Amino acid sequence: MSIHFDEDKSDRLISIQMASTDIDPEYITKQLYEAVQRQKVCGVTLLNEPGPRIVHPYGVCQSGKKIVIVCWQESSQVGKSSGYRNLSLLKCTLVEMEDRHFIVRNDFNPDDAMYADWVFHI
Repeated sequence: MSIHFDEDKSDRLISIQMASTDIDPEYITKQLYEAVQRQKVCGVTLLNEPGPRIVHPYGVCQSGKKIVIVCWQESSQVGKSSGYRNLSLLKCTLVEMEDRHFIVRNDFNPDDAMYADWVFHI
């Protein structure tokens, strides 16, 4: 996968909405890369979920046969507890970068064996 990134660093809401059959993992990956580099909180919507999960994106990696978004999920959603999540990149339909920044948690370890093949990380 070849990825080119926009160097525009202005604070703005970045949003892409796609039909479920038109999911573009490369575009989603570019949006996540920018969010990780800027340490921006994001709303991430997954296929067949009613609304976004509010997450602190830490990176994208291959975990087994899946490519996942590694993140810390906030507990602000009803029925969704806070904690680390590995969300399927191929099920991601929307990324909305918020105006808030996050601080990387002290217990995050990018060298953990479960993250064997990083595409990128914080």
